[in-house]
Amino acid sequence: MYWDEKAECMSKEEKEKIQLERLQKTVKLAYENVEFYKKRFDEIGLKPEDIKTLKDIEKIPFTTKSDLREAYPLGLLAVPREEIVEVHASSGTTGKPTVTAYTQNDLDIWGECISRGLKMAGAEKEYIIQNAYGYGLFTGGFGIHHGGNKMGAITIPISAGNTQRQLDTMVDFQSDILTCTPSYAMYLGESREKAGIPLEDINLKAGIHGAEMWTDEMRKRIEASLGIKTHNIYGLTEVMGPGVAQECEFQNGMHIQDDHFYPEIINPDTGETLGYGEKGELVLTSLTKTGMPILRFRTKDLTSLIDENCECGRTTVRMTR
Repeated sequence: MYWDEKAECMSKEEKEKIQLERLQKTVKLAYENVEFYKKRFDEIGLKPEDIKTLKDIEKIPFTTKSDLREAYPLGLLAVPREEIVEVHASSGTTGKPTVTAYTQNDLDIWGECISRGLKMAGAEKEYIIQNAYGYGLFTGGFGIHHGGNKMGAITIPISAGNTQRQLDTMVDFQSDILTCTPSYAMYLGESREKAGIPLEDINLKAGIHGAEMWTDEMRKRIEASLGIKTHNIYGLTEVMGPGVAQECEFQNGMHIQDDHFYPEIINPDTGETLGYGEKGELVLTSLTKTGMPILRFRTKDLTSLIDENCECGRTTVRMTR
């Protein structure tokens, strides 16, 4: 099932054409409106019109978490402040928080990406989503919420914690989709068993879990204890939040929404671009963000990219766990 079949299943040629158009537009937006990027480009004599092919993205300097911290809180805006409607930030446990700011257009795109992921998990408009990600500056809760609203599904903003209420809600509302961290999903499953609530009394069909690392063993335990199919979701505050990538029902790598985020893999030591199937550091460029566009952000996440059509029919590039 697809949320936007045309976007998720387009040909490689069509996708590359869209990616290049959007990359050129984003580079121009960043250069003309963000002093940080203008300075970086001018230092190496790079102009927006020099980006003529997708490979030319390699000419653009990397953006790092340190760059975002130095620009705290809103030093990387590409639009007037009055066009920003929402702000989120990282925890800041290792230094200044990294902040991302959204225009209404950005929130619409965020909702679009999450809606695609909900569909990958089998969601329908009539489903009830029990959103047990935390609400606040953390992007998890609001990201899922924007997607549920975009889809038109009922979203229960229960947030994290209060386990007994979570279990009561599952039973009373007959929730269809559970969204939360994998560790909390596992705890909810164990708590259901301890409470003696039969699997037949709950209606969960799928779980969407991210924001932390988890193992195949954890996946098996969650699926058994809650009677669901689990889907790994990926995102990061600096780029958007959850929804950058997600697993479909085949659980064979996470589909990157690559019409909105351009992925690269680099050698983390040299910065050299690597090919498909080679493991390295994931670098992401936002292609449609207007509030705070991000060019070649080094995520520090190690993975590899799969450029093969998935069994589900989607042609989006996938990243391995």
